[in-house]
Amino acid sequence: MAYKIFEGPDGTKWEVWLVVPTEAERRRGERRASHRSSALTYTGPERRVGPDRRTKLSGGRTVVAVDFESGWLCFESDQGEKRRLAPVPAGWDAAEKERLWEWCEAATVVVKCGPRREELGPDWPPIKNND
Repeated sequence: MAYKIFEGPDGTKWEVWLVVPTEAERRRGERRASHRSSALTYTGPERRVGPDRRTKLSGGRTVVAVDFESGWLCFESDQGEKRRLAPVPAGWDAAEKERLWEWCEAATVVVKCGPRREELGPDWPPIKNND
């Protein structure tokens, strides 16, 4: 995996690395192969007893946005700010810090959903009293 550290013009240190989603994350439709397999030639009685899970396209899987299906660059500052850039620029892993900074500025800031666990303190989660 390519990974680089560079410094922005204001002195902020940034890390950048390539993220490539797995095939399971990219998949959005039917997963069963259309080629001839042993599952397609089985002629015995139905052995599955649970509901057919294929009715849901994504189920509990993470779905990757179309723009990010081929991967993205993840930038993270030493202050914890994260940014994503897609599509991945060719030759990014050999680029000079000035070029990396240009791409970092063009990247989309990742909005955090909430505080990190360490920011919540040692009393998290709160204990409920059932009185």
